[in-house]
Amino acid sequence: MSQDAQQLSAGSEMPCYWDDNEVDHFITSEAHTATKTPEQFKETHVDIDRIWADTLTPLGVSGDFVTQEDVLESITDSNLDDPNRIFIVRGEPGSGKSQLCEWTKYQINGFGEDDDGIEDYVALHVSRSQTRMDQIIDVLTEPLGVDTDVRNIQGSDPYDLAEPIAGLLRGYWSTSLLTDEELRELTEERDDGTDLRDIFAENIRDYQEALESRDENPDFKLLTRDNYRDLRLTLSFGDKLREESELIFPALKNQAHEYLSNNLVGNFKEQLQEYSELYQEKGIRPVLICEDLTTFSVLKEQLLDHIFELSSSHYDIVLGWTIGWEQDNIDDAMTRSDAATYMKGRSEGYLTMTDENGAAYFLDDDVSVELTRSYLNAIKRHSTTGSAPDDVEDSFDGLYPFNERFVHVAYRQLNDEGSDRKTPRLLLLRVVKHCLKSSWPPYEAMKSNSFVDTPTFGIDMKYDQIYLDLSRWYGVPVEGGVGVKVGIFETFGIDLPDSDVAPVRGEYVVFDKGKGSAVLDKIKNPPTPKHETDEDEDDYDSDEETGGDDQDDGETDPDEEDDDVTVIDEPELSEEERERQHKFQEFQDWVTNGEEYPSSDTLHDGAVEVLERWHDPTRLSNPNASTRSASAIYYARGDNIPISIQGDQQRQASIDIELEWGVEHADLYTPMLEYGLFEVFDTNDTNFDRLRAWADTNVAQFKREMRQEIEDCLPEGLTIEKTLVLAQFFLVNAAQGTEVEGDEIPAELVFEEYDANQSYGKPIVENFDRSSAFGQAFNNLTTYSSDINDLIEGFFLLKSNVVDHDRLAEARREVAADFETHVDDAMMIDAGDLPDAYKIGSTRKQAKTKVSTLFGCISDYAAELQRLTAEEDASHIQSALKPAERWYDSSHTVNDLAEWFETLYNCAGAMDVPINPTYEEVHEILTESPEEVKLTPFGKDVKRFQNMDDATGVTLVARLHDFARSRHEQRAWKLYEALNSFISDLQDQEHSTGADLDHRIKQLSEYTEYEQKRQEITDITEDL
Repeated sequence: MSQDAQQLSAGSEMPCYWDDNEVDHFITSEAHTATKTPEQFKETHVDIDRIWADTLTPLGVSGDFVTQEDVLESITDSNLDDPNRIFIVRGEPGSGKSQLCEWTKYQINGFGEDDDGIEDYVALHVSRSQTRMDQIIDVLTEPLGVDTDVRNIQGSDPYDLAEPIAGLLRGYWSTSLLTDEELRELTEERDDGTDLRDIFAENIRDYQEALESRDENPDFKLLTRDNYRDLRLTLSFGDKLREESELIFPALKNQAHEYLSNNLVGNFKEQLQEYSELYQEKGIRPVLICEDLTTFSVLKEQLLDHIFELSSSHYDIVLGWTIGWEQDNIDDAMTRSDAATYMKGRSEGYLTMTDENGAAYFLDDDVSVELTRSYLNAIKRHSTTGSAPDDVEDSFDGLYPFNERFVHVAYRQLNDEGSDRKTPRLLLLRVVKHCLKSSWPPYEAMKSNSFVDTPTFGIDMKYDQIYLDLSRWYGVPVEGGVGVKVGIFETFGIDLPDSDVAPVRGEYVVFDKGKGSAVLDKIKNPPTPKHETDEDEDDYDSDEETGGDDQDDGETDPDEEDDDVTVIDEPELSEEERERQHKFQEFQDWVTNGEEYPSSDTLHDGAVEVLERWHDPTRLSNPNASTRSASAIYYARGDNIPISIQGDQQRQASIDIELEWGVEHADLYTPMLEYGLFEVFDTNDTNFDRLRAWADTNVAQFKREMRQEIEDCLPEGLTIEKTLVLAQFFLVNAAQGTEVEGDEIPAELVFEEYDANQSYGKPIVENFDRSSAFGQAFNNLTTYSSDINDLIEGFFLLKSNVVDHDRLAEARREVAADFETHVDDAMMIDAGDLPDAYKIGSTRKQAKTKVSTLFGCISDYAAELQRLTAEEDASHIQSALKPAERWYDSSHTVNDLAEWFETLYNCAGAMDVPINPTYEEVHEILTESPEEVKLTPFGKDVKRFQNMDDATGVTLVARLHDFARSRHEQRAWKLYEALNSFISDLQDQEHSTGADLDHRIKQLSEYTEYEQKRQEITDITEDL
């Protein structure tokens, strides 16, 4: 190793064979610099042989790739008197536009004394950095030797430049777009921030400041669309400005620019024409190379207007701009609504340097290495430090401190602030210069490089971190594993691993491939489903048992350790493959170090698939059931199973299944990741037994957490199952009047569907107003009767029509044993904090009813049920009892009642009392159907209803049903009501007229008969 090499130590030592100032000299943000000689440009230039040509008319090319030589040939295929010929070159910043323009300049003008370039042509190259007006004019006029008088925007007072523009617009601008009055209002002085002078000055100042701190040329605009919007909001003709903005805005802006440019350089269009004529007189065809249109700032509108008026002069023009500028500004570049189409249609060549992702077309793996090598060689050649020993350069493929693999990986991993932009500038500035200027060796320096995504670990993650880091950048695929040249270890002062861990074969240390390599192989050759794996299959291939396909990759016979190793060439990845690789790299970084995981959805999708392969993970029902057709409680927040990825998608829900980062989990998670990448499991090496064990454990834990969270809102005495049994009993009690009898609630009752339609009516509906507290609670509960019934099946059936008797018996027995306590517990249910994610349905997607809503209805019903009293809520029974209590006696017979009704009929006739139809109906029953009157059961019912003062809750509901049923079945209720009413009518008739009645009766010849009948009525009522 050279004694002149600088030894820099920052954790590891890296010999440096270059000077920092030469790194800064050669690697800059643009191809053209004042200090870089033509010879130095030639040293570092690589051919740009892949440029997309929408059109290249001189060569008859359309929709194909062309080379830099093709472009040069087309540009110089002109005659002295030909009108303007325009070649548009577009692409992302740093994609090679400047390099192509600089190379074109040197090809035309020559590289020096021994190279005169192309005869009768002169290249006028305005580089990206030449933004001053005097620089631009000097470039245009230098070969002519004419004197110019130019002012610059830089260094001028913004208001000194802005003031005359507004005055010229006011006094001299003649346009059909605005009336004189509108123009006066537009240009008058205002204090509200919309004065044109203030707007122009502010934009000039912003441009001046942007030039001082730029990475890219700012686009100069005296008037922006935001300024224009502010103006129209304050002017009386604002509606017109809005409706005709596509015409008025560019016209106003371009006119302002023209006035400013006239103030700075004179009439630029006339000057361009004048210079063209002078070049013609000299017999020279000028090639105006404008690598970035924004360089011309205020002159660009006049430049475009002039050159696209093709007959205005005689230039060959190379016109460059960025894709970003084109998207945002091209429509305002000319006073035309179709500027882009217009310019493309009038150009001789329409060329693009980058693809839709922002990657330079010409910069593939080989060219990226060639580009890096050319700059490294130039930097080292001009540095004063000694050269690297040959063995060092050989170990690094002549690219020290990189190797070809390093450059390939770094280029593929370029990431410009989240975009896929891959350009020469990014590679040189963000990789080569970053590492050469760092005190760390490249494999360490790249850890802090935000412009390059961290590549995949190609070797097994069992190795020490230093070997993982070194191999991910310098390791090449070889037969039997991943190889890193021994010389790389020696140069960086890294100890070789033990031979039994990573043997030396030839000039390589060979490491075992890891899961990463297997996944990368699958990225290139995605797995396909060979057969549908049975869910209960027990003979899955197991990595733990067989070691996987790569287990033997690192095994080597000791006698073969010195044999040469064959390096395996890898084809460049497609965009889709590169995206998958990027996602795998992010997974590796996360699982290894817990770093951010932007593409964690990939792992998430795989984990969901594993869980759903054997389970319905968010379904809570009978764990012993073999059917999933019945309803259940689902955790149904969002569209996905709540899987939390530690450090990224973490704690998205109150409960979740968490994937923790850590190397120990990498083998388990990798098949999940593969499914997320390929939407299929690789049946050749996926350990399904291990995945199922993980799924079983996590689903069981998740369901325990579901139950715990749900039952946290229930009092201690209730479980989900007992709450469902209790709610079902509430429904059956309300529908049928059923009561708890004995030590258990009948099993068939638990599965009985709610049906309020009884032969004797609907006592609850008929006796409680819907707006009452109990009426509302009852209606709310019955609204969810089907959900309760469905959950009963979900929690107590093993499969269709097969009851889980053990599970059901426990709930039935416990509820019945202390029923009133359970009802009191139900009153205390508080589901206010239960997440809305818990829903009821037969599938997760169909789950709609919130568990919190159902539990709230059960709690409300229990509370209102316990508030019921006979006095307040059974008064109709007490009213119905009064006739029976007045007249009924257990000694009565149907014949007795028939005789009494006969006597009352006779009395009514004598007393002229009208006969009510009900009396006739009862008399008919007694005389024609006496067997329908069951006085003994009736008496028992009367006694029962007389002793219900203390009845509450379900007992009172049962009495309401009993009464309705008794009224429906017992004709005696109607008989005694009629008897009571009939006697009352007769008694009322006696007293209805008082003294007048006595007087009238005494005058009747039938008085004696009347007195006799009245005495009979009295005798009857006394007998009753």
